[in-house]
Amino acid sequence: MVQHLTRRGALAGGVCVALSGAGARAQEFPARPIRFFVGQAAGSGSDILCRKAAEQVAKLSGLTVIVENRPGAGGNIATQAVASGPADGTSLLFSTSNSLTGNFFLYEKLAFKLEDFAPVATVAQTGFALAVPANGPASVADLTAAMKAKDGKGRYGAPTSSALASAELYLDMAGATATRVPYKSAPQALNDLIGGEIDFFFVDAITALGPARRGQIRLLAVTTPARLAAAPDLPSMDEAGVKGYDLAAWFGVFAPAATPKALRDKLTQWIVQAVSAPEMREFLLATGNEPLPGGPAEVERIVKSHTQTYKRLADSGKIRPAD
Repeated sequence: MVQHLTRRGALAGGVCVALSGAGARAQEFPARPIRFFVGQAAGSGSDILCRKAAEQVAKLSGLTVIVENRPGAGGNIATQAVASGPADGTSLLFSTSNSLTGNFFLYEKLAFKLEDFAPVATVAQTGFALAVPANGPASVADLTAAMKAKDGKGRYGAPTSSALASAELYLDMAGATATRVPYKSAPQALNDLIGGEIDFFFVDAITALGPARRGQIRLLAVTTPARLAAAPDLPSMDEAGVKGYDLAAWFGVFAPAATPKALRDKLTQWIVQAVSAPEMREFLLATGNEPLPGGPAEVERIVKSHTQTYKRLADSGKIRPAD
């Protein structure tokens, strides 16, 4: 099994279990676990996805793999941990869309830069779901009308730059305004949404689908141009009336820039194999994700594209560093 650690557990010295699989052990890796650092809390969509990917990598490599949560600051704590970690293939960032793109526009000072990392592989992409309380508006048009009526006093959750960008892009295209409420993690924002403390929240589909199926929240649309296989009845934002809306989320893996290329190449091979496996593909589709097996070039392409999106929002004043 893959060990799941919070920062506190890691500092206390958690026990990890080696996974031996069909793949031969990579002798060039140090005799210590590979750690995937996740910038979101346990139980979040990225955490669930990372643990599944880590299990597959462990089976392929025969190495011990640990998932370590370092939530907070929009993923910056985990990102910094990898930037300053060992460059020997054992310290990896399981990144969401925002960590190495949007965060550069949302924080005045960061202790790392994009050049501190080497791209390894892409894992998946998905849409965000526009979620409201269970008794909230029944459609995107109804939510827009409610936000216009509140004249800026409506509230939306923003635990990440991706959630913030999704919300501000929607508000801009719909001609409405609302107040950003920052959160440390997606589960915290989700709890407040369930309790009616905020009006809406753009949340990754893997996190949103469970509470929606239990009737705790209502989903109005997804941010991708096409509907998700896991939620075929949920319209796209474009179909729901926000014409031209398109903002997907992605998950990828990065290593410290100084990590030897031979080790990065091996990690790329394992991750691409893991994502391409039928078991992983089935899991991804069932949880609202699309498999995205790709190497460093695909990572670089996506990072460039998303950075341009955030730059446009920043230049127009739609997103800015938190107060």
